[in-house]
Amino acid sequence: MSGNRRNIWVVVLAGGDGQRLSALTHNAQGTYTPKQYCSLNGDHSLLQLSLQRALAVAARDHIVPVVTDAHRRWWESQLSAVPRTRVVVQPRNRGTGLGVLLPLLVIAKCDPDAGLIFIPSDQYVEHEDLLAEFLRQATAPEALDSDKLTLLGMTPNAPDSGFGYLSPAPDSGVGMRPVHQFIEKPDEATAAKLIRAGSVWNSGIFAGRISQIVGLFERHVPGLISDVSAVVNDLRDSRVPSADLTFLFNRHPALDFFRDLLQKCPRDLQFITVPPCGWIDVATPARLAQALRTLRPASSRHAATGKQSFSLATAFVNQTTFNMTRGSAVWLAQASRYAHHDGK
Repeated sequence: MSGNRRNIWVVVLAGGDGQRLSALTHNAQGTYTPKQYCSLNGDHSLLQLSLQRALAVAARDHIVPVVTDAHRRWWESQLSAVPRTRVVVQPRNRGTGLGVLLPLLVIAKCDPDAGLIFIPSDQYVEHEDLLAEFLRQATAPEALDSDKLTLLGMTPNAPDSGFGYLSPAPDSGVGMRPVHQFIEKPDEATAAKLIRAGSVWNSGIFAGRISQIVGLFERHVPGLISDVSAVVNDLRDSRVPSADLTFLFNRHPALDFFRDLLQKCPRDLQFITVPPCGWIDVATPARLAQALRTLRPASSRHAATGKQSFSLATAFVNQTTFNMTRGSAVWLAQASRYAHHDGK
């Protein structure tokens, strides 16, 4: 780890409930597995792949997974290699706003000048080396020391209302570009218009200094920083939510980091577009179908251990067979529509 990267931290966001894939992620006993703890093909889970991805920019002891207390049965085994003090457990999922702020303030206690990059845990990437180059660019000193947060953009292949869209400032050229407008999950017609105007998908990956991100919360969610800071300062074990933290999460409304904060401050943002790297946000059955088309078989070494994660590929095949047997092609049509139209 080079000297100028020693204070880079990676936060892996793994606290979501994965409801849009919940119809797939129940086993024969009816147990539901959140998607980040599932694998695509019986090998490493999406969360484990995200932890490996994080190593491209940070040392292992600077990787902080954010998980939810109710998911403990899954994350305790999958995070066994992560230092105990680095795991941050939220009492419940209250959206990406609190999912970002909680680990941010935990890290700030020991490294207040740190540079951070946030990586979602539900994404598949075919060419990891290519994405890694852009993770490093987003956490380079010139990016972190600018007055803007840096987001990674992905070139759209079709309008999709499930993504946020980053519009570049006029005449901003190539490379790192200022954001002119950020629209979170527009309708399909608006998405198509944005794409024609040169907008890209927000990947959900973003980087910045702690002070920059704290400033956004102070401006757009007054009072929240002081409330969470007071609880974090008294938190003895980040893996065990305190009564005060649980009370705070129970009473605070859900907060979306992109819709409720970043969409309101495009002037504080810049982005760089990642070349095609086989990136897919595995959030819906339709996008899962696209990811499965590019999969390699699970490694025989991992399969032989008998410790495979819940396989989305197997669940996909089983659900497809079930729907076809019932004579209902609704679910299959939804997935096939995405697979044959590259993102739609």
